[in-house]
Amino acid sequence: MSVRLDNYHLLVTRPEDQAVPWVKQLKALGASVSLQPMMVIKPVTEVSAKQRITNHILAFDTYQKAIFISQNAVKYGLQWLDQYWPQLPMGVAFFAIGKATLAALENNTMQLDIHSASEAMNSEALLSHKHLQHINGENIIIFRGQGGRRYLAEQLRERGANVDYCELYQRVAPSHSLQPLEPTFKSSDKQTVLVVHSGETLENLCNIIEQNDLLWLLKQPILLPGERVAELAANAGFSQRIVAHNATHNSMIEALYDWQQ
Repeated sequence: MSVRLDNYHLLVTRPEDQAVPWVKQLKALGASVSLQPMMVIKPVTEVSAKQRITNHILAFDTYQKAIFISQNAVKYGLQWLDQYWPQLPMGVAFFAIGKATLAALENNTMQLDIHSASEAMNSEALLSHKHLQHINGENIIIFRGQGGRRYLAEQLRERGANVDYCELYQRVAPSHSLQPLEPTFKSSDKQTVLVVHSGETLENLCNIIEQNDLLWLLKQPILLPGERVAELAANAGFSQRIVAHNATHNSMIEALYDWQQ
């Protein structure tokens, strides 16, 4: 199937570093793309937060499993591990939520024992992995940003594991005000599609954007990475929801292509 997106003008809201390859791929398929990041990723800077990270990293050899929530968790987590563990300890199995996170681990570490869910990119899918079923008494560390869902840790604890968070970065809303969006997109003869990759990004968008722009965007199709974020979009008032199986580039593009058919 030869996918073309010539009829679309996409508003991409991912953090800029993550959006660059995505935007490049969309443009190669003929889409017009406007990038307006609705989230900024920053490493933690508070002394107390950095000390907590240090304590977890120094104790890394006491964990049986390490779970990485995102590409950013891989980026910052491996930086910290490299400082204290030039050679990673034996016996720690790595787990990734999502194909992109898995690829980041495979590309940036010599670790061989890496696992991921086969399809969906969420905590529920990872929890079905066979190596996370019988974990009573095991120590598990979750590399992630500050805040976020508690579901994964709660379920692992219910299975008897001891779970620690290693919170490496913070997700913040853009500090600058946004230029009006509607005039830019109305001047185009292409179909506007809002692209959102996470619930937090969606929340930031709804909080930051001017009211007139928000009312206009609510009427436009919105491309989403799964049912959980789609439910949040429905609650926010977006009526035309295009739901992909997961947040990978190919899955999002396939969902948009199927919708246009």
